[in-house]
Amino acid sequence: MIKNNCMLGIGSGQPNRRESLRIALKKAGDEAKGAALASDAFFPFAWKDVVEEACENGIGVIAEPGGSIRDGDAIDCCNKYGVSLVFTRVTNSGHQI
Repeated sequence: MIKNNCMLGIGSGQPNRRESLRIALKKAGDEAKGAALASDAFFPFAWKDVVEEACENGIGVIAEPGGSIRDGDAIDCCNKYGVSLVFTRVTNSGHQI
């Protein structure tokens, strides 16, 4: 069980979103199982990309702003893996969408 709101892994600042996820997963190790993944930008793709890779690695909840024309793919992918998906509707610059 995760206590005290600790940050398990962070993969910020990478130009490649999949590499950023992999860095965060590596830092979190086994504690990534069931953990939440949050992004300050929408995921332009779900299948064979960050959303599916996160699901395959045991992430339990994904939070992202939404706003991609492919948000439906993210929903379908998370549903396939039984992962909760939350659209925050707030962009990385703090604007509501």
